[in-house]
Amino acid sequence: MSITPDIARARLREGNRRFVDGLSGGQFTSQRATESAGGQNPWAVVVGCSDSRVPVEAVFDVGVGDLFVVRTAGHVLAAASIASVRFALEKLGARTVVVLGHEDCGAVSAKLAGDAPAWLAPIMDHIHIELVDEADAPADADNALLAAAVDHHVLDTVGELERLIATFDLDEGVAVAGAAYKLASGEVH
Repeated sequence: MSITPDIARARLREGNRRFVDGLSGGQFTSQRATESAGGQNPWAVVVGCSDSRVPVEAVFDVGVGDLFVVRTAGHVLAAASIASVRFALEKLGARTVVVLGHEDCGAVSAKLAGDAPAWLAPIMDHIHIELVDEADAPADADNALLAAAVDHHVLDTVGELERLIATFDLDEGVAVAGAAYKLASGEVH
């Protein structure tokens, strides 16, 4: 049995506060790895971007086995990522899912600009935001537009996950929340 979504979210907030304040507890250790070798019991699922600047376990100051992390560019939900989330919920008992976007996301930026190469279609097809004509936006609005697009994509992904999870064979409810990571400060909001 996993912990409640309220407790999971509180742990994530507290862990992020320690990370931001430089007080991380060093929970990601070889001892924890050894202790978890017999099986996993994650208390939350994080669906995040593959961006190397967003080290999920460090950002939340958690240890080996605490989170089930599913990462794709732009935190898109493709078949494999959906199956991974379902596995964590149905087989491992997690009851909290966090969709973690981040500022300056390259995938969202490419979708927003409408200039992604064709080979990125498997990612772009899963990012549902309105394209913005750069000629219509003030020059200083680029960061604000991208931040708004990331937030929109996070909320869209949360909604998509909620609809999918409703079709899963679960005995208990699951809470899905959206969040965004600030690269420079390390803060999750």
